[in-house]
Amino acid sequence: MYAMTTNRTNRWLTWIALCVMLPASGCTRYLVATPNLLRGCDPSIAFESCPTECQSPDAPVVYATDRANEAEPGEPPNFGHKRGNNLTFGIATVNLKSQASWKQPIQFSTSPWAELIHDSTSADRNRDYALKLTGVQDFGRLKPMIGPTPAGELILAKSQADEEHERPFHNLLRSRLAQTAHKDVYIFIHGYNNTFADGVFRAAEVWHFMGRGGVPVAYTWPAGWGGIRGYAYDRESGEFTVTHLRRFIKKIAECPDVERIHLIAHSRGADVTITALRELHIGYRAQGKSTQQELKLENLVLAAPDLDEEVFMQRFVGENMLQAANRTTIYASARDKAIELSDIMFASRRRLGMLVAKDFNPKLKRVLAKMPNVQFIECKLSGSYLSHDYLFTHPAAFSDLILLLRDRRPPGAEYGRPLRQPAEGIWELTDDYLAKR
Repeated sequence: MYAMTTNRTNRWLTWIALCVMLPASGCTRYLVATPNLLRGCDPSIAFESCPTECQSPDAPVVYATDRANEAEPGEPPNFGHKRGNNLTFGIATVNLKSQASWKQPIQFSTSPWAELIHDSTSADRNRDYALKLTGVQDFGRLKPMIGPTPAGELILAKSQADEEHERPFHNLLRSRLAQTAHKDVYIFIHGYNNTFADGVFRAAEVWHFMGRGGVPVAYTWPAGWGGIRGYAYDRESGEFTVTHLRRFIKKIAECPDVERIHLIAHSRGADVTITALRELHIGYRAQGKSTQQELKLENLVLAAPDLDEEVFMQRFVGENMLQAANRTTIYASARDKAIELSDIMFASRRRLGMLVAKDFNPKLKRVLAKMPNVQFIECKLSGSYLSHDYLFTHPAAFSDLILLLRDRRPPGAEYGRPLRQPAEGIWELTDDYLAKR
């Protein structure tokens, strides 16, 4: 009886701890610390790829969401955690507004943009930059693939109607691509307990520090209920969104102006993304087509993936998806407490986001070594920046992500990504990565 009570108590404690450890809504978000890569750089060089139209504290992000719009008629869109039947798309504007701090009051000697990029290349800032969602503009909807007839029956959506709904989306994408010399689309898929704003903020921050080239897209699914039952709800919403994400990736790839697509999936978003890609891959393979070529998929990034290792092996390796992207990169950390709690909750053999070099047997290491387009990076990070979001908040890890996405560099000092290689097929990233001395 005592053991039973103790086990029940531990389960409840795990749930509570998980809700505390993972992102919560309602708090003010500030611009993350400057990545090591950019510290001390000339701002004009670091942001030379930024289109003239984007040289302001405002960061426009294309969004797509199957969250329900809870706004009253006539009001701006308000996307909460509830599910919607359509995939709504538009532009969400994030303002990186500087604020006075105890170090120094705000004094714009030149312009807000000049101050922003100066501080974005400085190790120590005199100002804080709060992220604020200043506008959400609805441009249209991608209708569901099935829908009710007037008689209540379900039928496949007609292709002609489908094209009519897709045209505004492609027009929006083309207009954003026309402003930049880099015809890359970066799609960010968030994880558990993230609000609509959280997903947009993440996309805006990474795009900003990459120099604002290409087009950032936040794919934000119905997560963020919060509370004790929130994780279970978000897992179910992850299943719900797979069909929409699969279709959305395909529609972006069908836009002729897009040259490359990069998928950056975080936490539970990794499971959602792998599942959607697997379904696309099976379809393309049945037609004798290359998934990588059809989707123009340059990078697949799995950041702190909250995914069972055996499930990943079945879906990704078992379905021969190793060539689905030109490069697949997995970032993991044994110090990720959120993944550890998830591992305990689901009694996994191991979670992918917690694997370390010692978990790979010699045979698997040799297999990885023979796949130059698949990299596993163990993040041995510490300090106040270490959290479940470490890839996007730690100055060392964020630096490697920029080199991977912006410059499309393979790992290795000879390519300008000086990751350590402690074992065959495994890479290692530490706090001092690209740190200026």
